[in-house]
This record gives sequence, C-alpha cells and structure tokens, in this order.
Amino acid sequence: MFRKLNLLLLFYFLQAVYSARILGLFTNSILSHQLSYDPLMIALAKRGHNVTVATFFPLQNKLTNYHEVNLQNLSNLRVEVFDIRRYEQPVGIMRVPFVSSVLDQVNQFENMAGVVLDICEKLLRYTPFTALIKNEYDVVITGHFIGNCVLKLLEVHNVTAPVIGICASTILPWTNEIMGAESNPSFVPVKVSSFTSKMTFIQRLENTIVYILMTTMQQRLIEQEKTMIEKYYSRKTKERNNFNLILLNSHHVLNGIRPLVPGLIEIGGIHVDSTVNTLPKHIEKFINESVNGVIVFSLGAQTKSTSLSKKKQNILINVFSKLKQRIIWKYAESHDKVNAFICHGGNLGMIESIFAGKPMVVIPIFADQRLNAVAAKEAGVAEVLSLPDFDEEDLEKAIENVLSQGMQEKAKEVSQIWHDRENSPLHTAVYWTERVIRWGHKSPLHSPSRDMPLYQYLLLDVLVFIVLFVSTIIFCLLFMSNWIILKMKRLINSNIKTKFQ
Repeated sequence: MFRKLNLLLLFYFLQAVYSARILGLFTNSILSHQLSYDPLMIALAKRGHNVTVATFFPLQNKLTNYHEVNLQNLSNLRVEVFDIRRYEQPVGIMRVPFVSSVLDQVNQFENMAGVVLDICEKLLRYTPFTALIKNEYDVVITGHFIGNCVLKLLEVHNVTAPVIGICASTILPWTNEIMGAESNPSFVPVKVSSFTSKMTFIQRLENTIVYILMTTMQQRLIEQEKTMIEKYYSRKTKERNNFNLILLNSHHVLNGIRPLVPGLIEIGGIHVDSTVNTLPKHIEKFINESVNGVIVFSLGAQTKSTSLSKKKQNILINVFSKLKQRIIWKYAESHDKVNAFICHGGNLGMIESIFAGKPMVVIPIFADQRLNAVAAKEAGVAEVLSLPDFDEEDLEKAIENVLSQGMQEKAKEVSQIWHDRENSPLHTAVYWTERVIRWGHKSPLHSPSRDMPLYQYLLLDVLVFIVLFVSTIIFCLLFMSNWIILKMKRLINSNIKTKFQ
C-alpha cells in the first residue's frame, strides 16, 4: 500500500518538475502586442520550464530560467508613431465613408508590411537570432500578426517542434483559414471594419471587399517573404506553413461570437494582472482625494497624443473642466489644465475596462479600434464618437450616458459574465501550451478542411457531379419522352391508316 502511494507521489513529482525547452520568437516591434505575450512566457518560466525569448522589449526583472535575445537594433519601436491629424482631418476622397474605410485599411497594411519585410530581411543576417533557432526545443511560441517570416525561418532551419501563435487582438481575416475554421464575411466582421455580425447589404459588401483585399495583401506579403528567404538560403520552401494552436486575446462577451475550432483558444484578458493593486503614490493620492471618482482618458500606446489638434484639445479640456470627476489623461506633454498619466488603449485598454466593470466613451482612430468600439457599444458598455466630427455637446452627452446608473450597472453585469470562466485566461493559455508540449503533432487541433483542396472544400466536384447527374437524368427523361411520343404517333398513324383501309 505504502509502496504504491510512494510510487504515485514520485510519478506526480516527476510530472511537476518536468522542464520543457520553450522558444519564444516575438519579432513584432509593437509594444501593445508584446504585453499579450509576456504574461504567458513568464508563467511558463515560473512553472519550471526553460524559456528563451527573442523580443524587441526585454523584461526588466528576469527569472534564472528565462533567457532573452534583444532585437531592438533591428527596427524602431512602434510606440507613439501614429499622427492623429490624418484621421482627424481627412481630405478629398478620404471624406467618403466607404472609400476612406477601404483605402485606410490598405494604407495601414502596406505601411506595416514594409516594416515587417524590413525586420524579416534583417533577421536573416542577425546571428544571435538564427543561432537560437538551430537549438532543440519542445515548442515554439510566436506572435500571430501579418506575414509568415518566423514560420518560414523555422522551416529552413529544420525545426520540427510544434508551433503556437499568440494573437494580441481578436481573430484576423486569415486566422480561420490557418486552422480550418469558417471565415464567412457575411457574418464575421473583418478585424479592421466597424461592423457587428448583423450587417446591412452595403456593410456586407464593404466587409467582403475589405476581406478579399486584406487576405490578398497578406498572401502577397507571405510570397515576398518566401522569395526573400529562398533566395538567401538557396532552397525551396513549402507553399504554406501552419500553427498547431493559436491563442486569441479576445473574448466573445466583448468581441462577439466567432466560429472557432479546438485549436483557436480565447484568452481575452491574459495581460491583466489582478494581483497588482499598487499605484504610484501621487496617482493613488490623486484618486483617493477625489470625492466623485475618476475618469481615465487615453488615445493608446501607438498614437501621438501631441498631434491632436488644438481644436480637439480645447473640446476635451472644456468638457473635462465641467465635470465633477477628476481626469487622468495620458499625454506626452504637460498642460496646465490636465494631469498626466500613461495608460494604454485599443484592445488591451478595452479589455481592462470590461475586466473592471467600467463603461467607456470610445473615439476609434485606426486598425481594430473601430471594431472594438462597435462591439463594446453592442454589448451596452460604450458610447462611440467619431474623431473628425465630435464636438463639446457630443462629448458631454456621451460622458453623461456612461456615468448613468443604467450603463454603470450594465458594465458590471458584462464584467461578471466576462469573469465567469472555468479557468483564468493565463491558466487557460498555460494549460493549452503544455498540452501541445505533451502531445505535439500527435493530437491535431485544426479542422480537416485546412488540408483540403479548395475545390473539395467548396464542394465544387460534388456540385459538378450533381449537375452532370441531374442533367443526365433530365436528358434521359427527355430522350425517353421523345421516343415514347414518336412511338405513340407512329402507332396512332398506323391505326388510322388501317381503319381507312
């Protein structure tokens, strides 16, 4: 009895201390994306795994089994790089809603694709990075965004370990295809759109056009990376590289219901650390001394707050000065009427608001902020304003609505639904990562449709067969009918002749 118990305890202990070799390759220079990657890598290291990470944003405090390669020399960091004026004051054809929406997404993708290609080319020649890939690993974790550079580099270096992708936002237009999930633009809004799943005809038309454009540009970027890598290494690569699992920093409560497969796991809120409850003393004092509470205002980590026009600044300041609440405003320069505080927005900021049960006034500017805004509004926890068009009256009314008891209670309710999960986002991400480590390629999590030719997936061969079969039946029936009619005519004519004779 005791021997069995000891063996059981020994087996459990060996499982607990098993250390996997984990490689994290995060070649995206956007800070807000990295904030979704770090919690998982740190948690895996704390569980005893040997973690090695290539990143543009090295950690300040590292664990002994957490190793890093700094990529900051390869590209400028994408922090406060967007000028708001181009979105605040559109000119010419960009004032036409449908056209501006489509062209804006194309321009954003092309600009980001240029950065991604440049980083990919530099990675080929960056010895500390290529040296990492040549080692043995049990799993590779990488950011899932645009392009395919990391997967191609893993292929040319003959890395056979399973690969997990982390998407810092809701699902991308090409994510579903990678895992074989359905991605129909008739009810799945493209990440960069401003639609919900309930779209009008015009919205479905725009959504379909943007979906086709985005997936086409993604494929072109992948082909450019493929050509570059094949030329550098003088070898051919596969047409397509896939993930074993993709983790999504989204949740259906905020981002809407999407058709997912077992290999697409929602971990919305992974970046939120509920154990951190300390603030800088001056901020804590500022909040505690507020009788009527605090409103936090931020334009995100990638946006230059100083590029906001004086007109919009004055609108914000005038409205804020009328409120009983104190304002914490992330701003890159000082102003005598506002207090400075750095707070990130976009997908991560909205998740934090839902996490805390706070309603929002959202002023979307670019990328997925439009989609996040309409999703939050549909959930009943946000008021949405147009950056070029809002005035003092619009802002006052929006703030009044989010401060109302009805929206305050709705935000708390949505937050409770958000928190009602079997496990926390971080625990979920850790479990699925370790599951991939345990089973790797032996337990596929993608849909079989991923490996099907397009004509089979669309049932074109079945459709052709049905058309030919039905056509053949119709032809045979027509032929038989004509034959019977002719026989009947001949018989009738023969009878008539016989009668007259």
